[in-house]
Amino acid sequence: LLLWITNSLSPQEIRERMMDEKSDFQQRMVAYLEGSHKGEFIDQPMDSVINEVNFKSSNPTYKDPTQTLPKIPPPTCIHKGDEYCEQCKESNSWWQTFNDVVNDLLLKSNVHKCGNRCLVNGTCKARFPRPIIPKTKVDNNTGYIQIRKGESWINMYTPTLTYLLRSNSDVTSLLSGTALKAVIAYVTDYITKTPLKTYTIFQTIKDVF
Repeated sequence: LLLWITNSLSPQEIRERMMDEKSDFQQRMVAYLEGSHKGEFIDQPMDSVINEVNFKSSNPTYKDPTQTLPKIPPPTCIHKGDEYCEQCKESNSWWQTFNDVVNDLLLKSNVHKCGNRCLVNGTCKARFPRPIIPKTKVDNNTGYIQIRKGESWINMYTPTLTYLLRSNSDVTSLLSGTALKAVIAYVTDYITKTPLKTYTIFQTIKDVF
């Protein structure tokens, strides 16, 4: 899917503002992009997430988040955080659960595992592993932004979208006309594929249940 941001700047306008040394636009743009999508697990490396998920899944009460619906957040307080406020405690607990669930979903859905379908002459068609980028970089000559990425085997993602969709996603900020046209062509081609045969749909339903 494509999400269009209301009143957003054109790629050319963004580039021009990124190149303006007198403006704080570059810092604000980087902060926005890093807050909108990530290339690593939330606050943990993959090994820690694996250990945590394995431990939790050993509990008989554990529920696979890919097979459950998301829970809505509790109402937020209008005052600053207060350790004695029950509503604040409930909100903090929800956000911690949110992070844990997103990490669990990423581990189950976003971690790429090369197989026969994606390997061609020993090379992954999906371009994994991806380069690790410790810190967001901005090319001062072109305005090109390379977003920080801490894990080489997962796509870029938006935590809220992952929490809601409960499945794999690949989130990209389209800051050039070329990238935008390429994605529009890809999405158009994808959604106009020949539909599945009826017996295939029934078999899928059977497998799910």
